[in-house]
Amino acid sequence: MAGTDVIRSTLVDGRWQLAAGKSRFLFERLRPGSLLVSASGSDTGQFGTAVLDEVRAEAMRFGPVRLFVDATGAQYVAVEVSREWTKFFSTNRNNLRRVSVLVGSRAMQLTVAIAQHLSSTGSLVQIYTDPDLFYGLVNTERVGGLV
Repeated sequence: MAGTDVIRSTLVDGRWQLAAGKSRFLFERLRPGSLLVSASGSDTGQFGTAVLDEVRAEAMRFGPVRLFVDATGAQYVAVEVSREWTKFFSTNRNNLRRVSVLVGSRAMQLTVAIAQHLSSTGSLVQIYTDPDLFYGLVNTERVGGLV
């Protein structure tokens, strides 16, 4: 999606977002080194490396990141974008403590499962289909952290 500018903005509650067209990534630091990222819309590559750069920056500040991704609002992810996430998981394994992904559709579940498998990172990436379980983990991390 050439020609779409990525706009980074900070919200009054401390969260920040990347927006490009009708698509958004909303970031919330649960605690240092723990990020909740909520995706909405379609990612056809218009964000470039910006989303992954945010995760890298968190790791540079606080060490290995526990990443929670709510992908229930994601409508479509281009194959090239999925490849970039797969490469990121693989090459940044030491900068990631755990990646938990909440999916809302069978297609998104398959996309994440392929990235999980091709990244060769073992159990680093966990896929969730139950929002209550996923957000239970998020809330536990927010108040005190997971073991």
